[in-house]
Amino acid sequence: GDQHEHEDADPHTWTNPNNVIIWVQEIERVLIDTDPDNAAAYTTNATAYISELQELDTWIRSQVALIPLEKRSLVTDHTIFGYFVHEYGFEQVGTLIPGYSTLAEPTAQELAEIEDIIRELEVKAIFVGKTANPALAERMVDDLGVQLVHLYTGSLSEAGGDAATYIEY
Repeated sequence: GDQHEHEDADPHTWTNPNNVIIWVQEIERVLIDTDPDNAAAYTTNATAYISELQELDTWIRSQVALIPLEKRSLVTDHTIFGYFVHEYGFEQVGTLIPGYSTLAEPTAQELAEIEDIIRELEVKAIFVGKTANPALAERMVDDLGVQLVHLYTGSLSEAGGDAATYIEY
């Protein structure tokens, strides 16, 4: 789940598929070093998966291009999309829970500030991880008339679900 501590570092590197490409390349390297007899299979699999990740990156960019630059403001349950916003030209303008941990508690002043930001920037949705408690976001959605969008953030779905693989996620 997302109930974890991160101090000041953002560990959510998987929110940018270009980082996952680096993981695949490293896994391929280690497997080949460990089992050189099967190097061709590891390279074939890595190449195929990297191609899928590149297609995903292209698809994300095409979808983001549909959103005007001034509307690329994200409000989420906690700070998780740092790598995503950096890669795709968004700005994380607010989080319901301060910091990287879902265990933190926002103050009334912090919530009021986020509501002000949402109104000022005309943010249309609040994005909340499927494993997070949506109660706080639901209250804000009711107050502000914005949409609540549930996302897979820290885990995949069950097999056969909406996000059974990283590409589907």
